[in-house]
Amino acid sequence: MSWRNAIQGISSRFRIPAESGVALLLPLLAACYSFSGGGLPPHINDVYVAPIENHTTQFSLTDPFTQGLLDAVRSRLGVQLASRENADAEIRAELVRYSDEASNFAGRENIGADVFQRRVSITARIEIVDLARNEIVWSGGSVSGIGEYVPDSESEEAGQELALENLIQKIVDGAQSQW
Repeated sequence: MSWRNAIQGISSRFRIPAESGVALLLPLLAACYSFSGGGLPPHINDVYVAPIENHTTQFSLTDPFTQGLLDAVRSRLGVQLASRENADAEIRAELVRYSDEASNFAGRENIGADVFQRRVSITARIEIVDLARNEIVWSGGSVSGIGEYVPDSESEEAGQELALENLIQKIVDGAQSQW
């Protein structure tokens, strides 16, 4: 049976125009389709996350970045955490750059500026290494997360939290992008 006949059959049975039958059938077909091979290679089940190196002046970022990365590895990459000796892969991460800059402001003559919004940017270098094959599965030499906050009502830590969430999501997306 051809697709055209199938659509016409559905259309006549439910008394809908054939063009609408196509529109109704597409989401059903999309729901049945799945990608294979996405994410980490199938033999990688256990991952070791090496201690995070922090080369920024914001040493308080190390713990929340580490915890966020550990949580994301377990929940979003579908692997288990392991010691290096028992791991199939290792994630190496370095925090390399931090900035907190005004992103929305208005200059005031002879006074300076009114700052309405600030932007925190956190940049990391990431490598995911397949330990069995001794090869890099994914790397990001300059992965950045951005978080904005309003200085009158929020603290810099609010911007840091958003930037870290954004950074970790980009790491997960990068690891899952391997087709």
